[in-house]
Amino acid sequence: MKSSILDKAMDYNQNYEKKVREAADYIKKRLGDKKPAFAVVLGSGLAGLADSVKKPIIISYNDIPSFPRTTVPGHDGKLIIGAIEGVPVIVMKGRKHYYEVADEPLNNGILKVVFPVHVMAELGVKNYFATSAVGGLNQVYKVGDLLVVKSHISFVPNPLLGRQHDFKCVNSCEPLLRFQPMHDAYDEALRKMLLKAGLGYKKYVHQGVLLTVTGPTYETHAEGVFFRKSIGADAVGMSLSPEVIVARNRGMKVVAFSCITDMIGEDGANPTCHEEVMSVLNSPAVKQRFKSILEKFFRLYKESNQ
Repeated sequence: MKSSILDKAMDYNQNYEKKVREAADYIKKRLGDKKPAFAVVLGSGLAGLADSVKKPIIISYNDIPSFPRTTVPGHDGKLIIGAIEGVPVIVMKGRKHYYEVADEPLNNGILKVVFPVHVMAELGVKNYFATSAVGGLNQVYKVGDLLVVKSHISFVPNPLLGRQHDFKCVNSCEPLLRFQPMHDAYDEALRKMLLKAGLGYKKYVHQGVLLTVTGPTYETHAEGVFFRKSIGADAVGMSLSPEVIVARNRGMKVVAFSCITDMIGEDGANPTCHEEVMSVLNSPAVKQRFKSILEKFFRLYKESNQ
């Protein structure tokens, strides 16, 4: 039994590039002549935003070779190909979190987390739009507010650790950088466009620093105070940064938008639970706010690229 598990792990690790390309080839057949400008990943409870996609082609993650299956409530596990406000997109309803696969051998856990990002890059998608649910650390924020991510701090294993993969950059045939700069992780022009899209909801929209931790536990009092006061994080979540690192390494431009689903008190207290998080995300007001800003962003993007 142990030998079988190790054999499967070794096959996945040693044939990672092949598996990514097989997944991309499967999706290409469904894309036809469509060329998505954005990959959009919808985090916990944000799957309803997929309703903005016009003339959707839907593919289950289960049908895509080697594509990571979703196991967390609020992550539907479907790929949706279509357009939002006239901009061609490929939407991922749900993601794999590191805490789900951290026990896998040979670094395979983090490789599964970023597998979809590599697939999007293999498809030639040039922009990566990540969304997520996060806890608020900045005491100005309120539950239901939205965060445009300006930068991140990551406490999750770096997905570029280990051997360098045989992939190319989206915008060139050059091999990937071994030492990836991250000063421009979140594209300034796309960030400004997202902030402009949120002007109609200005009091609910903030720009700040997101901390990524492994989870799946929520913060202790001491951690909450430490995250806010000592390292200057405005919000904390359990995803996003590994995807951003790989997206940038593959030459994609990144923009990220998170929903504040719970507030960590000034004393560091965070007595939330997953059900409370989902109830915020299912609030009609929050869903409409997020959807409206997303659609306005894509209208602005289309106008700027005509």
